[in-house]
Amino acid sequence: MQERQTPRAIALGYFDGVHLGHRALMDRAVQRAREIGGTSAVCTFDVHPDSVVLGRQVPLITANAYRREEIKKLGGVDEVIFLHFDARMQQMDWRGFIHKLLIGEFHAGWIVSGRNNRFGHKGQGTAEGMAEECRKAGIGYDCIDDVKVDGVVVSSTYIRQLISQGDMEGAARFLGHPYTVTGVVEHGRKVGTSVLKVPTVNLRLPSEMALPPYGVYAARVLVDGESYLAATNIGVKPTFVDGGAPTIEPHLLDFSGDLYGKMIHVELHKFLRPERQFASVEALKAAIAENVRQTREFFEA
Repeated sequence: MQERQTPRAIALGYFDGVHLGHRALMDRAVQRAREIGGTSAVCTFDVHPDSVVLGRQVPLITANAYRREEIKKLGGVDEVIFLHFDARMQQMDWRGFIHKLLIGEFHAGWIVSGRNNRFGHKGQGTAEGMAEECRKAGIGYDCIDDVKVDGVVVSSTYIRQLISQGDMEGAARFLGHPYTVTGVVEHGRKVGTSVLKVPTVNLRLPSEMALPPYGVYAARVLVDGESYLAATNIGVKPTFVDGGAPTIEPHLLDFSGDLYGKMIHVELHKFLRPERQFASVEALKAAIAENVRQTREFFEA
């Protein structure tokens, strides 16, 4: 006798950034999992479908290495299922995607998707089609309407626009959390420590991420369960030109210690000023002191 598989309540989507719309999908999946005595899951892809379909990289809000952790942390689901999106997946019939994959392989007992979710070959799968196929299969289905903030539909595309404009406060309102860069601290050129006497930590910007404008930000750094304010520079440090790749360098306030090799999360809360070349080290140090003051003031407010 075949063992009965535990049913899953599965939320569908790419879940880049885990914004307020994604949270609505996952909240419903968690609720339905409890009702059917199953587990809650997100089913997503390892690469953005548009990068395969359109042949161009889509800038992401969450670094690839951190997507699973962020989805589980912010969505409260039991598991995250990553499907490999390639030409074969692109050509899959939308009914086959539901019956063979979601129900047959992953034992979906309930499926949750957004109103505008498209899936299967040429995006022929729709919310209406999903509802009908789930009814035929005898499983539950919820279609979640668009979530709006001030009348604007929450979407990863719109949030990327806000990030590209340096509107970190706007991005946070639509995300439901600050835009965050996650990475492992690397050894830099020690300019901050040796020349400026302002110790910073050095992170490589993940190449797949949506880049905010180069400049200085009021930020918060999370590491080892602690939180520190940080005046944070993103860019190429034009006062010390070396042709290097752009980096993110938080100057942690009220912190002393060694963070090399540690995973840190840098929350960007407010754009303070564009990156620019200074005429002297003294002028740059004065600007950094002002940015530190602005960072403290922002978080006190």
